[in-house]
Amino acid sequence: MSKPIRFLVVGGALTLIAFFAAVFLLPKPQGTGLVAGEDIPFYSMPWGDNPFAPGNLQTADGKMLNAKNIPTAEFCAQCHEKEYREWVSSIHSVTGPDILYETAIGNNEVAHKNRFGTEKIRWCDSCHEPVNLLMGEINPLAVVGPSEATAEGTTCIICHTATQADPLAGNGALTLDINNINNYDEALIMAAPAEHARSMQAKTHNPLIGSSDFCGACHTEIRPVEINGGEPMLLQNTYEEWQKSEYAEKNIQCQDCHMHPDPAAYISQLNESGQVPERIVSHRFVGVNYLLTDSNLPSNLVTFLRGGLPPGDISTDEWKADLLEQNRLILDLLQAAADLSISAPESVSLNSTATLNVTIANTGAGHNLPTGALDQRHMWLEVKVTDATGKVIYHSGEFNAKTGQIDPNAVIYIKVLRDKSGEIINEHILSNAESYTFTRDPIPAKSSDTIPYAIPIPAEAQGPLTVETTLWYRLALQEFVTYSLNLDVIVPPVVMEKMKMEIEIR
Repeated sequence: MSKPIRFLVVGGALTLIAFFAAVFLLPKPQGTGLVAGEDIPFYSMPWGDNPFAPGNLQTADGKMLNAKNIPTAEFCAQCHEKEYREWVSSIHSVTGPDILYETAIGNNEVAHKNRFGTEKIRWCDSCHEPVNLLMGEINPLAVVGPSEATAEGTTCIICHTATQADPLAGNGALTLDINNINNYDEALIMAAPAEHARSMQAKTHNPLIGSSDFCGACHTEIRPVEINGGEPMLLQNTYEEWQKSEYAEKNIQCQDCHMHPDPAAYISQLNESGQVPERIVSHRFVGVNYLLTDSNLPSNLVTFLRGGLPPGDISTDEWKADLLEQNRLILDLLQAAADLSISAPESVSLNSTATLNVTIANTGAGHNLPTGALDQRHMWLEVKVTDATGKVIYHSGEFNAKTGQIDPNAVIYIKVLRDKSGEIINEHILSNAESYTFTRDPIPAKSSDTIPYAIPIPAEAQGPLTVETTLWYRLALQEFVTYSLNLDVIVPPVVMEKMKMEIEIR
């Protein structure tokens, strides 16, 4: 037998020995869950024996998480560096450390001071800080300490141990088998990589992880009665919006677009050909949070907003470059979501009124436009008409870049929350909301909304007239940043779509 062949045979035998040792000799997965009150003393459970209430996140064994037994994203990055680099620039990696979120839950906690205010935050943390919730850190008394994984937002192990989802229940309605998967030992992973892939639930092993049901568990938000009110309050409904769309009928899942390496290109290919593009997976989870990915913001503002520098062996320069790429993909996705069109007369008379109809078509989003936390996220129309001399004869929807305020008469798509006194809530204090109304209903997938404008044409106007329409999007209200974050920073809007046309004067 030649030397190379002997090496192959011996190497193969050693691999088999290692595999069987891993399967038969190394410790079997054991339940590592902890019991509230026994293993975790002084843990408050004001709503019965469910340690995660009033959120809907659950573990398969009903026990709490021993955070010492779970891997961090940094650990996973040793073999999955590409996936880690994609994830670390995503919003999923900062769902907890994000300063906007931390400020919002602080406001909600204060709103319920002395009335289980801390425990009520478990409702929010079911999606935003699942590791913190599962290990018992959200408690009036500091009975457990933080772990490295708690700083990672929605980290790898959360999604990859999900076994069941209830998307219409929302608020993190996932069941995780996180206490019964004990193959994070490096020797075991190396010896039995196929078993590791199976237990970490790649889509081939668990279809749930590739379905919209999985996403819907967090992208449905229902405030339970334990927080406030006699009835649950539906606050986000992105999953059901998708469920009612033709995307669901065509079996196009959330992941097909939002986990594509280039979601805007995916939408373009889908609209142009009518054929569903091949599923290609990236862990960037491209959404709409352009603010927390703009590393060109001054004074390291993006680092502050994201709660600090990322974990892992990645340089600041590399990370900021990854953020800019994420930002580009987000802006492209926003610009692929909608189309604008204008219906107007070819010519108008002086000293008359011209009627313009501006139509916003939701051509690229598989859900309503806008969607999500609509008391903060909003879009609006700007319509500006100038004559041949450059004189502005009509302007609606102007944005004041010095104050961060929008023309109060603009056509705007936002949800207005009100407290029990009827006062508007601008700071995302969801626990105080008693009612809400929409200034204009969001636009369902593949639907449109037409807005009429009456434009007075002055007698001295010189033609032709130029009509400019802009569809703007902004992530948060200025009041939230000014009064909650106490930041002297203007929340910049971004352009989703623009259109220009001319009208002659006869």
